[in-house]
Amino acid sequence: MPADPVNRWTPLRHWASIAAMNHDPLSGLARVRFVELGAKALRALAGGDLAGGSAEAGIALDEYFVCDRARWVFGYRADQLAEDPSVAPWITRAAVSRADGAVVGYAGFHGPPDETGTVELGYTVVPAYRRRGYARAMLTALLARAVAEPGVTTVRASISPDNDASLATIAGFGFTRVGEQWDERDGLEFVFEVPADVIPAERLEGSGGRG
Repeated sequence: MPADPVNRWTPLRHWASIAAMNHDPLSGLARVRFVELGAKALRALAGGDLAGGSAEAGIALDEYFVCDRARWVFGYRADQLAEDPSVAPWITRAAVSRADGAVVGYAGFHGPPDETGTVELGYTVVPAYRRRGYARAMLTALLARAVAEPGVTTVRASISPDNDASLATIAGFGFTRVGEQWDERDGLEFVFEVPADVIPAERLEGSGGRG
């Protein structure tokens, strides 16, 4: 793992502004900023304490952040962070709409680049904000983060075959299906990868990802 990941994450970590075209042409542009979820926030959310998690994060998180799935995710990331604090610049953050300050989801990587330079990303949109372009905005930000890091060679995404929305979101970013896997929680998943150096630059325009 490169020695300066925090500096490379800074443009996204501190209220990154990302624009992405919405699937719904009437909605215009979706813009998000990321807010770090530290160890205390992750532990609170994993325990179902929405108020405590919000206080630690400094923003009013959506109730979706304490649903069963989210609690499992945050608990896993909290354990991961406790075991290795150096993963902090890579893991889950809250995504906030710049238009109205609403928390629209969470996104991040599963961890820093592995020995081959591969990072796996993930993003979730709060149900009330789906189909408004926020998934694409979060994906764009994550890809920008990845290509800005010299140690990253490949970006991976694992998606359930019946998740049409996510399959549509990654279209146009150069991902190729390379296999499939069985996830204990989510069942069958298709595995997609894209080399960092072939991610379309125009897709990251405005993100600062190649700077």
